[in-house]
Amino acid sequence: MRSAARRWCLEVAGQRIHGTTRRQPLTVFRQEERHTLGEWDAEPYEMTDWRTAKVHPDHHIACQYALYSVPSATCPPGQKVEVRLGSKLVRIYHRGRLIKVHPRQDRGGRSTDPDDYPAELSAYTLRAPEQIKRSAASQGPAVAAYAERLFDGPLPWAKLRQGHKLIRLGERYSPERLDAACRRALSVDLIDVRRLERILVEALEQEATQPEPPPMPPGRFARPGAVFARANGRTAQSAQGERS
Repeated sequence: MRSAARRWCLEVAGQRIHGTTRRQPLTVFRQEERHTLGEWDAEPYEMTDWRTAKVHPDHHIACQYALYSVPSATCPPGQKVEVRLGSKLVRIYHRGRLIKVHPRQDRGGRSTDPDDYPAELSAYTLRAPEQIKRSAASQGPAVAAYAERLFDGPLPWAKLRQGHKLIRLGERYSPERLDAACRRALSVDLIDVRRLERILVEALEQEATQPEPPPMPPGRFARPGAVFARANGRTAQSAQGERS
């Protein structure tokens, strides 16, 4: 394809008379355009993808199944931003102005800059985790304990998405199954709502956990230790037989 494109440019399209300028494009390029081109920086051309995203209440945008934080002072929740997805970097623009750069994340990844959160948290970010905890407590004690572990950290509002997903799991699979799944996840210290959902999808919460094996009985010898005592190169038992 490359050789065909080169031949087409040099021998076909470059030689024919252009319908508007009435000149040969190849001649125009050599005489007027070539000397204005800059030097190549040896970096390959990067194919980028442009998207439009909305800033959510947790000050993140969702793009290509990954989350990226947005400065609250520059672009509060509810605003729309333009996202430039490169192979290594994600650039976020608001009204044509660059406001944030993140490393590109894989599917399900998250890139959060704590400085993007507001200096004084809004009432929503303070109340939301407590509301989710109350909703979780209504679905079972294990769900309540799981929600407590989920929001246990310096930035609990960063887990709001997982908290809402936790509540929806109870609505989809029933509170009883969710409570059993949370109990199983807590037993192995698995605090990840996505993996918790996998337990429900595969119905692993119904499997009984493997009991721990009983402790081994204390070791004992078939003969007393005196049998193996040695005196002058002979065992005590052989010496006693000689004396008798």
